[in-house]
Amino acid sequence: MIALNMAWSAVWMLAPINLGYTVWVIAVPVAVFVARRFAGGRFAYGVLAAAMAWSFASPFMWTWDESLVLFYRRGIDWGLTLAAHWAVCAVAYLVAANLAQEDRARRERLQKAREAERLAIAGDVHDLLGHTLTLIKVQANAGLAAGNERETLTQISEEAGAALADMRQLVRGLRDDGVVLSPTAGVDELPELIRRFREAGVGVSLEGTLPQVPAVSSVAAYRIVAEAVTNAARHQQDPEVRVRVDAGQRCTVTITSTGPIRPRPGTGTGLEGCRERAASAGGTLETMQHGNTFIVRAELGR
Repeated sequence: MIALNMAWSAVWMLAPINLGYTVWVIAVPVAVFVARRFAGGRFAYGVLAAAMAWSFASPFMWTWDESLVLFYRRGIDWGLTLAAHWAVCAVAYLVAANLAQEDRARRERLQKAREAERLAIAGDVHDLLGHTLTLIKVQANAGLAAGNERETLTQISEEAGAALADMRQLVRGLRDDGVVLSPTAGVDELPELIRRFREAGVGVSLEGTLPQVPAVSSVAAYRIVAEAVTNAARHQQDPEVRVRVDAGQRCTVTITSTGPIRPRPGTGTGLEGCRERAASAGGTLETMQHGNTFIVRAELGR
């Protein structure tokens, strides 16, 4: 478009009859805008430079006197007209650059949202299946040791059924709009969670009062307890676990497990997910180890 305008400018200056300015000069800033908006890089710089060079030959750089004699502008008039051309090209370039930046920011936000959703789904799958599979393993080992296969198989069937129901809920949430993806078990379900661990053979107790907290803190507390007790059953031999919930200005959940440490490799994704859940509830999570005692302490917002 710029080359065509330069050719048109030459024809405009040399034509024996001139009918005035043309609207096609608008194609030059449009070319600058399109190049910067959709291409960018050196190509956009090249188009901008060509537009700046074309400004010297623009039809608007010419004018006529009272005798209708066409002549090239001079002096201040020349400088102001050239500056106006460059200003229009610069504005077109900057507006396009701003829109391109907004596009990049929008794509980055979308990518981050997708990544956050992917991590959330991974965390949900880990939380839904991690402690259930650990319970099944503990139950199986205990049943084999005690010779009580029928009762053990019944408990395993119940745990597997509960895990399957939770997984179906998660999949349904992924398929349907407007369905909450994360299961909503909270502090009110902690006694039931503790009961399930006990039936699986894990020595665990629950102390303190169950506070009324926001839903995000309630779900975080439940998930943190489930993960901490699961880790104790997985990485400690016959652990004794004490879960304490204190309700003050903040909801404090402390899980203390005591038992010989079994050196098993772990990914650390569970505790990292707990830290993220605590942070999402406006709180913090810290872990400590003293000999054979491992402590997980979370403070959640109320």
